[in-house]
Amino acid sequence: MNFGEFNDPQAAPGGGAARAFPCTLMQERLWSLHEKNVPRGLNVAMRWLVNGPLSSATTEGALQALVRRHEVLRTSFREIDGRLAQIVSLACQIRLRDIDLSFLSADEGAARAEEMARTEAVEPIDPGQAPLMRATLLRLAPDRAVLLLTFHAMVVDGWSTGLLTGEFRAAAHAIDAGATPDISEPEIQFADYALWEKELLASDALDESRSYWRHRLRDATGTEVPPDHSSTDRRSGSNHIVSVLLRDDLSRAIEGFARQQNVTLYSLAVAALALMLRRVTGDPEIVVGSQVANREDPAAEALVGPTVNSITLRLPVDENAGLHAFVASVAGSVHEALKHQRLPFEIAEGFARRRDGTPLHAINLVVHRSYSGTAETERDGSGGFNLVSLPSCSSGSQWPLNFYMIGRDEGWRLSCEADAGLYDLETAQGLLEAWRKCLEALATSADGRVADCPALQAISPPAGENDASIPFHNPARQVVRFHEGGSRTPVIMLNNVSVYYPLAQQLGEDRPFIDVQLFHPTGPLELPPHDFEVFAAYAIRFIRWAQPKGPYILGGHCIYGTLAIEAARQLQRRGEKVLLVALFDSWAPGYREDMSPRDKKLRKRRLGMKTYGERLAQYRRGEIGLNEIARKPILRRLGLLGPDPEPEQPLGEWFDTYLRAAAVRYRPSPYDGDVVLFRSQETLRGRLFDELMGWGPLVAGNLKKVEVSSAHLDMFREQPAAHIASVIRGMLAGKEAR
Repeated sequence: MNFGEFNDPQAAPGGGAARAFPCTLMQERLWSLHEKNVPRGLNVAMRWLVNGPLSSATTEGALQALVRRHEVLRTSFREIDGRLAQIVSLACQIRLRDIDLSFLSADEGAARAEEMARTEAVEPIDPGQAPLMRATLLRLAPDRAVLLLTFHAMVVDGWSTGLLTGEFRAAAHAIDAGATPDISEPEIQFADYALWEKELLASDALDESRSYWRHRLRDATGTEVPPDHSSTDRRSGSNHIVSVLLRDDLSRAIEGFARQQNVTLYSLAVAALALMLRRVTGDPEIVVGSQVANREDPAAEALVGPTVNSITLRLPVDENAGLHAFVASVAGSVHEALKHQRLPFEIAEGFARRRDGTPLHAINLVVHRSYSGTAETERDGSGGFNLVSLPSCSSGSQWPLNFYMIGRDEGWRLSCEADAGLYDLETAQGLLEAWRKCLEALATSADGRVADCPALQAISPPAGENDASIPFHNPARQVVRFHEGGSRTPVIMLNNVSVYYPLAQQLGEDRPFIDVQLFHPTGPLELPPHDFEVFAAYAIRFIRWAQPKGPYILGGHCIYGTLAIEAARQLQRRGEKVLLVALFDSWAPGYREDMSPRDKKLRKRRLGMKTYGERLAQYRRGEIGLNEIARKPILRRLGLLGPDPEPEQPLGEWFDTYLRAAAVRYRPSPYDGDVVLFRSQETLRGRLFDELMGWGPLVAGNLKKVEVSSAHLDMFREQPAAHIASVIRGMLAGKEAR
């Protein structure tokens, strides 16, 4: 069959009582989530306190009037010829559940009503069966009740619930007065809106917005607060929700500051969230999602249906900027994004070159005044009852972290909703309090550098794992991929792109190979002293950008092998699985540093003799003259000759220097995982040069040593790389089969 056009709706299969229309892109996305059995965020749950008499017949009659008036409340969904359609029925019956709790004490009744409201909010609604709504009246006393209305997000959004609240109240008052409620058809129905969107997207009207989002989202990486638990197989239907009501004086200060700076409260809330996430994650650029009503057309203001759209806010946070300048910058970014809000997010997100499993919006922000009105507007004095909006219960969230700032009668309320499978309650509480502090700091602090604000300095990342002072810029410039089409678990190596290439080739095209260059290409940068664990956490941010979920295979040459094993340790703590860590001529931390002074001296002497022997071999091959190995060293010892000019520093050597300094202080506990140590022929042997390079006491899992017939810097040439690849394939064969 063909889908209906504006004035030519087609009958749905089965005849007579229904018509089929195309769906919006957002409806198609929500349907996809339903099909994937995603247990969160697909309901819109509202509740009101009813003061005064409200009968079951009046309630059901008023709801039936809403269903008759708005087609979207008579709509169900199913696929027709492989495409999702919204099926509008000509009639649809709503059934009210009327539950008496008045036999309970006031406290028991309120507790039971709260419990039932929470259960009702998360109970799935079948989008294939109209109406996509449920109504429950919980009677606490003869003149006091709680009304619960729960809709599927495919038929209403927050704005719609505000419209429906007013219409319900008017319809119920009319019924109580013996009059007929208004069931006249609105100016446009949601099916018209869906058809209009289809025409809009087929035109060139949004070309400027497409260009804006294509440029804005190029190489964008969604900000993520590292979870307390593994991101694999842990997402559940349960969430932690924590809230705080802002003090009256703080609310007034925030509103006054926004007026003074000529910015919206929305922009101010975004700026505070960006500051908080900058402090917590260390990311210099914050990328989050947010929702807009998307009702710029006046005709859409009275439309019941899900017009809401998501936008992406990409916000650089410069801690050297002034507080007021930062707020103005964020407001400018928000303004630009809102100018292009009409392009559906389902199209815009395609412009972000993300890898599978990496959400562009891992963190979301919602800011608005209560859609359900205020106590003043709802207590309008007409009829025998009034409605007072109550905070809605969560139906779950489509995002791991969702932040709200909602204006209600009692003031501005901040909330943080966190996936309980990923984040502990304490984490959600800490993030919420940090957001509040940032909002207060922006509104009440004297202007000055962001970095110098005392209130912000009190907000710090988790110790050792998310330090803000190692800049994390565009990861796409520092991650190199080979064999992207391979089906096996990727091998991730740290910091030697050209050196590792032969190993990538030897491992084969079915094995994706990823190299992470940790030093930033615009360096050298000046870094303060860091613990080694901080460098590993910095590496993990690149690792998880390249491969968001485990299992992981990590490796590194020399000092970067040590970094790889610490990164593996931290990934394990986050619940991720690490199949193997490969070390290439990597000395264990503390092995050399903790030797006795005498052994250190002996070891240094042996290394000096080795270096002299190598120089002598160069002389015999004619590569250097006698002057280099005899005359110059004697003159330098006598102080008659200065050192040779420093050779040009290899690219990235500045980063290696910082890393080695941190490794000197690094003393880890044993790593509980499998490790393979590849040792070149060049490394010395003997009592001061342990066969396992000091790793024996530091690996609690299986530790295997493999001799490689090569020099230290030649381990990845074709012949030794072939041997290394063969060993790695053999060790992984059993692990990947399980």
